[in-house]
Amino acid sequence: MSTQAPQQIRIAVLPPDERPNTAGYAAWIGACSGADVILPPAALMPRFREPADTAGLAAWLREIDGEVDAHVISLDLLVHGGLIPSRLTHDRIADVIPRLDVLRDLRSPISAYQVITRLPHYDNATRSRQEPEYWATHGRHLFALSQAWDRQARGEADLDDVRAARAAVPAEYAGDLVRRRLRNHDVNLAALGLAADGTVRDLVITSDDTAPRGLPAAERLALSAWNDRLDTGALLYPGADEVPSVLVSRVIGQARGIMPRIFVTSPDAAGLSRIAPYEDRPVDRGISQQILALGGVRVDVASDADLVLVIHAPAEESGDFTGTPIDQDSRPASAAVAAETAAHLAAGRRVAVADVRYANGSDPALVTALDDVDALGELAAFGGWNTAGNTLGTTLAAGVSALFDNSAASSAARRRYLLTKIIKDGHYLPVLRVRLLQELAERGLSDPPLEEIPALAERVAEELTEWASGIRALRGIRVVKLRWPWSYLFTVDFEIETTADTEQMP
Repeated sequence: MSTQAPQQIRIAVLPPDERPNTAGYAAWIGACSGADVILPPAALMPRFREPADTAGLAAWLREIDGEVDAHVISLDLLVHGGLIPSRLTHDRIADVIPRLDVLRDLRSPISAYQVITRLPHYDNATRSRQEPEYWATHGRHLFALSQAWDRQARGEADLDDVRAARAAVPAEYAGDLVRRRLRNHDVNLAALGLAADGTVRDLVITSDDTAPRGLPAAERLALSAWNDRLDTGALLYPGADEVPSVLVSRVIGQARGIMPRIFVTSPDAAGLSRIAPYEDRPVDRGISQQILALGGVRVDVASDADLVLVIHAPAEESGDFTGTPIDQDSRPASAAVAAETAAHLAAGRRVAVADVRYANGSDPALVTALDDVDALGELAAFGGWNTAGNTLGTTLAAGVSALFDNSAASSAARRRYLLTKIIKDGHYLPVLRVRLLQELAERGLSDPPLEEIPALAERVAEELTEWASGIRALRGIRVVKLRWPWSYLFTVDFEIETTADTEQMP
């Protein structure tokens, strides 16, 4: 493939919020793929729970429309002011639906995405509270009520189960929950209408932190039925934060006339039939839908593929690095993934590894195993963060980026993305963050005091740098400018400094 960069594609992206793993990853995938991703001015964007300037965003879209080749638009940002505000604001249905009208004014093709609002199964009383205030005391009860409602509708529970679950929740909390969900469901139905009449070229509706039963699952079934009747071709599957990156990759592939061919494999073939935490279907089905969303095609033979995606499959006993400590011995499974990865690399194939064994972090044993066989630094992409959908989408988008552009600038961006993801997903999330949260818990805290964050950031950057020095693929890496965008430990961001030899692509 030529190292000459093809004509650059310009894409206006409305991410669901300002985080590095939504807005930031979308822009980074663009750089990896030789595209210019244009984000809205920071002044228009949300700030955690504070909604974005929706009128300003609509004006920005109209203004930039003639300067870009395509739009990738989060409807959560456009109509609610962001993903978190979509769960918090009190706007009426009549307030939010007209905010979609700007889409009819745009002339460049639109790829849009919207989230079926999540419904967490836990009480959330930390500074990172992303639900209404009553979730701090009644989150578990609301989840149980959601489950009871859905099971009763499916004939799996009776009305007494619903009454018992509802008795545990104050009426005003249950009413607020369902009114906000109705509003967001109406936006999703309106989005299907926009896809049906051709206003939106590509539409993705994802389920954020979902489960096989509950109100989110019921809403997905209803949307799926209307999607089939309207024959829109919209895709519905588990995911959220990864979608901007996936759709950026899709738009670039469409513009380049490239349909990436993906071969999916796992040493634990049975594991692909398991349902990962926070999802509602077997992970193998989720993989197929992520590939479709990417604009790719799944192939049956590795030698026919542009990218081999090796999966560290969900464990038989699910685990979550933000929950109960994981004490399983995953070394045999990790060694098998590493061996298969090394074999495909030896055959000269482009290989990405998606680690969905546990939620909210990559399996540390896998990072060690991949490094031991000198495969870690040879990967096209690596991921193991948050939900399976988050991991799969971003890993696929990064993995196929070399198909679109192989210039020196894009190659360097891919290398830095790979190294950063190894450090974030492979050590900060499953190891260092867990230890930091334990330290805080011993002090009776769930989040670091704001005045301690600068010193803690310096300490964490030093510890990540020290860990990287012991990984062959990361030697010469230094972590700098570390920060927590929402001032809590769940989501970290940082930059890396590298020596010249580390910068070289394998």
